[in-house]
Amino acid sequence: MFRYRHVPLAPLALLLFASCYQSHGLDSGLDGGRPPRRDARPPRRDATPPRVDAFVPRPPTAAPPVDVLFLVDNSNSMIEEQVSLKERFPELVDSLTSGEVGGRADAVRSFPPVDDIHLGVVDSDMGTGGYLVPTCSESNFGDDGILRTRGDVSAGGCSSSYPSFLSFRAGDSATTFAADASCLASLGTGGCGFEQPLDAVLKALTPTTSATTFYRGTRGHGDTENAGFLRPNSILAVVLLTDEDDCSASDPDLYNQSSPRYMGDLNLRCFMFPEALYPVDRYVSGLLDLRADPSRLVFTVIAGVPVDLTLARDRTRFGDILADPRMREQPDPSMPSRLLPSCNVPGRGLAFPPRRLVEVARDLERSGAHTSVGSICQADYSAPIRTLVNRIADAIEGR
Repeated sequence: MFRYRHVPLAPLALLLFASCYQSHGLDSGLDGGRPPRRDARPPRRDATPPRVDAFVPRPPTAAPPVDVLFLVDNSNSMIEEQVSLKERFPELVDSLTSGEVGGRADAVRSFPPVDDIHLGVVDSDMGTGGYLVPTCSESNFGDDGILRTRGDVSAGGCSSSYPSFLSFRAGDSATTFAADASCLASLGTGGCGFEQPLDAVLKALTPTTSATTFYRGTRGHGDTENAGFLRPNSILAVVLLTDEDDCSASDPDLYNQSSPRYMGDLNLRCFMFPEALYPVDRYVSGLLDLRADPSRLVFTVIAGVPVDLTLARDRTRFGDILADPRMREQPDPSMPSRLLPSCNVPGRGLAFPPRRLVEVARDLERSGAHTSVGSICQADYSAPIRTLVNRIADAIEGR
């Protein structure tokens, strides 16, 4: 969270202000033995369909609209990762609009091309309940899951502002659409180090008519500030890019440096007090409620999972990921005020075990959604983006 690169190790007393405040959830153990959480929703007929390796002709049917929401971590450690993501927007847009996984140049699978796309971006800053925390504003709500409109004016060709979401229609320039997406997703750093990606996504999409509430009883923005982004007949694809686990707290006193209940290093608060975090069921249920058919929901995590755990060609092996020793949350013996990194990429920085995010993906998959887990611990995000397109293609084709 609050990481600053290339800074010499400081005394422990300074780590509170210069190191990252880790956001970690409950270690739920191995995958398996737990029934699906939403029995009313039919399970996917084939939980592990074979991957399609050979080029196949494109089916003649038309694709439904696709609404893609990117959650981009904007804390102090995310510069290189944001660059890696924006580099892949041309491939993502080319693949969706051509109906070919890998794009026109390297297609290995065809599906009905998408000619109606909404794309929006939110960040992971949801505030700290008004408590003063280094790198976090004094705002109670942070950026509050409201779709971003600011462009990266430091990048050539970017405007200073954009609509709250981008729209692509048949006949539009895919190149321009991808370039605008790259400008919108270049958030920079300086966001709150207590990342809350799950609550940010849920608040961005949830309508005010839902029973789900947020900090201080507020409602979602799906039919107010973010109205028009999510359509009732679309495939919804949610993509989370973060090098931390989620720290969406039901009790904001967790962020209070002087809390009489949650004591100890702020860096480890979310790890030490998982009971103060919302349960992952909140996000599984909340996201499923957004689609009448769970197979029209795609959920992709690009986070601190070691690269070798994401290379399986079949469906994500959630049990293997959660059982791997590198995904265990534990204080780092060499720096006790942080957790042990799950991966460390020279020149790019550290990432930490995203157990809560993986658990949400696992439980959504069990309920019939299309999910994938990729690694942020690499310079090239081609693999997780192609997997994302494959999952959207699965949703389009009703697999």
